[in-house]
Amino acid sequence: MQWIETEDVVRFNEVDEWGMAWHGHYAAWFEVGRMALLRQFDLLPKQMVELGYVAPVIRLTCDFKHPAGSGDDIIIRTTVVKPEIAALIFKFEILLKKNRTLLAHGETTQVLLTTENKMIYRLTGELEKRVKRLVHYCQKS
Repeated sequence: MQWIETEDVVRFNEVDEWGMAWHGHYAAWFEVGRMALLRQFDLLPKQMVELGYVAPVIRLTCDFKHPAGSGDDIIIRTTVVKPEIAALIFKFEILLKKNRTLLAHGETTQVLLTTENKMIYRLTGELEKRVKRLVHYCQKS
């Protein structure tokens, strides 16, 4: 499986009273990774709307393994799983940059709807081409 890696830093305002990155920021870091991956395949939200689709997140999971602190450099690893239905399933890992300690891993699922909020069950047209390129890239070993 092919992952893309995006670097970020834990900012002072992202830690709690105990000096650990607040759990809600992990979802935001997943989003940073997802946008970096989607940008490479012209599948950013605005581009999807231009194609006539939206992709709301319907599921988010995150397992926390080790805390991050203010000033820590992190790596956000992102990939996509081959969908069985008209959905996008992303996997994430957040690593400490200096020694690649796994801080958290998780997953999001997004369903695909038309801009009129009608669920689609099969990809077609330009959206299908772009999603296939994305999946093909991520499935490489």
